[in-house]
Amino acid sequence: MSLEALIVSTDKEVVSGFRRVLVANSINLSAVTSVKQASGVLEANKFDAIIVDCDDLPGGSALLETLRKAESSKSAVIFAVLNNVTSSKKAYEMGSNFVLEKPLTADRISRSVRAGRGLILKERRKFFRYAVGADAYVTVGHSEQLKGRVVNLSEGGVALELNLKDAPKGPLSTKFQLPGSAVPIEGKCEVQWANAGQLGLLFTQMTPESRQELTRWLTRKIESKAPTSRPV
Repeated sequence: MSLEALIVSTDKEVVSGFRRVLVANSINLSAVTSVKQASGVLEANKFDAIIVDCDDLPGGSALLETLRKAESSKSAVIFAVLNNVTSSKKAYEMGSNFVLEKPLTADRISRSVRAGRGLILKERRKFFRYAVGADAYVTVGHSEQLKGRVVNLSEGGVALELNLKDAPKGPLSTKFQLPGSAVPIEGKCEVQWANAGQLGLLFTQMTPESRQELTRWLTRKIESKAPTSRPV
């Protein structure tokens, strides 16, 4: 599940500058040179990040203004590139997360992309669910411990195979170890749903070490596909 970015610009220096930094940060890049092309690509694809050359691209500022209104791009991280026409204040009001003024520098692009990448991964982790085969232990109340199996996992909770006829009552906690990880995931939970032999748990409290490891592990899975640079 690779990260995807779209840049809309006729400025080859802007495109090449972003391409180098995006690929170095494990983000695939697609590039188009007109608002019309961008509209077609955005209708057919979903992007994690969108870079718009607002002032030197005909219709660039208008495109920027539409991105937050479109279902496919409303949650994207948006970079606005300006050149003394559109104000930074206006670009932020139109929905940009980051504003860069020409002439661009490699350092400014790098800092903005690194920050944007953090926002992208945070958004991805909200909805990312990964199938896991690992033993899990659920403690019901203060004593009864049940052994089950992790079915899938997200940042917010876990689905387990558990030999139970009815959903357990009272406080729950769970503990399991992720494949390839040395840090156990431990947390207090509440039951979200229960089916025959399966239980969906929502994490309500986790140790800091568990939360950090879960975030790192899910991030690695999100980034598991290698990036490719796509031509203009």
